Amino acid sequence: MRVARWKIGARKATPMPFLKRLFWVYFLLLIFEGALRKWILPQLSAPLLLVRDPVALLIIWEAYRTHKWPRQWSGVIGILAVGMLALCFVQLVVGENPWFVALYGLRSYLLPFPVAFVMGENLSREDLRKFGLCTLWLLLPLVALEVAQYSSPPSSFLNAGSYAGMEQISYAAGHVRASATFSFVTGPALYMPLAAAFIFYGFVDDKFASRWLLWAASSALILAVPVTGSRGMILSLSEVLAVVAIAAMFGVTQLVSSLKVIGTVLVMVLAVSQLPLFSEATSTFMERFTLASASEGGTTGTLNSRVGLPILLAVEDSISSTDLFGNGIGVGSNASAKLLTGTPQFLAGEGEFARIIFEFGGPFGIGFMLFRILLAIMISAKAFSRVREHEPLALFLVPLMFTCVITGILEQPTTQGFTVVSVAFTLAALNRSPSLSRAALSTNANLVRASSGSGA
Repeated sequence: MRVARWKIGARKATPMPFLKRLFWVYFLLLIFEGALRKWILPQLSAPLLLVRDPVALLIIWEAYRTHKWPRQWSGVIGILAVGMLALCFVQLVVGENPWFVALYGLRSYLLPFPVAFVMGENLSREDLRKFGLCTLWLLLPLVALEVAQYSSPPSSFLNAGSYAGMEQISYAAGHVRASATFSFVTGPALYMPLAAAFIFYGFVDDKFASRWLLWAASSALILAVPVTGSRGMILSLSEVLAVVAIAAMFGVTQLVSSLKVIGTVLVMVLAVSQLPLFSEATSTFMERFTLASASEGGTTGTLNSRVGLPILLAVEDSISSTDLFGNGIGVGSNASAKLLTGTPQFLAGEGEFARIIFEFGGPFGIGFMLFRILLAIMISAKAFSRVREHEPLALFLVPLMFTCVITGILEQPTTQGFTVVSVAFTLAALNRSPSLSRAALSTNANLVRASSGSGA
């Protein structure tokens, strides 16, 4: 697959702008937030749920202050902000939603998209490459930690939950679902598709990352699948493979490169499958997969129970309900339920569509979900167009972005963070190469000088 090469020349080091440093803080806090909550500051587990919010506010303020605001998204951000604030005010006046719950809900919906748009607008190709390399480097110790967690008993310090006295989610055969540095397995399930996108792009563009790092990261990724026990991860990785295959249809050179990539992955799968730990973890995963699939009625039943049925029920409830303004922004979150009832639970179920309808009411909830669906479709369409220009990275990031934007639970901090990162990285990958822009400007300047000279 022919792609525009990453030009890395010897340049004088310049201080990183404060805005970009904030991007890095946000990204690293997303990955290590769970470690803070589980091991380092467990007594502050609840407040640490909001640890990225001050950084998000600083990103928004710094972008505005330094004139780095994404103007093309100003209308979208303005409409979202006005709509959310108006709905929240109405709910506080005519409803029973406590102000602190409403405030928690507002930060879940008002912060992610502006931060994602600011990051996507201001990340250069080299910035994106550095984030990709960091993702691949971190993958190695994260998977090593997952292996240790899988091999340890549920009561081990490594498998501590994000709240005092809690343990990680049980898996099968006496194991837990490894979560690495994240609070729960949701983190690895979203991190691995991000890593996979950068791994595949690295194999396509040999200037993106060193070959040995790609091989090591591929091995770690393959090993991570059975030890985490996430069926959602399997689906997401399959979607990444699918878009790689789609990218291969845009020309003979793309097809040849893609076949090389797929062949490399198959070799890595065969090599990693020889490890005794991989065989044991695969058996555990298959046991859980069989039991879970049987209880949900097979693959079709799983999709219906997790995607189709919740959406249909939510729409049906919104049509029959006379409560146009919902039960209150934020009231459907696990954290809010603990504040209201004393027990962490999902008052509106675990599906995002049902939760939004429950909180926003039918008209506003459906409108907000339609916005998210249209945003995901628009970004995906642009990613396909970039493949035609031999830039497939945005398309490789689309599966994670699409999943997070449409079905991701924004009130869940880890999912919210990956929504921001996946949208930002995909938008950044859509940006044209600065080198192309400079070439175009140079060409135009030469034409102007030539025409001036001929006129003289």
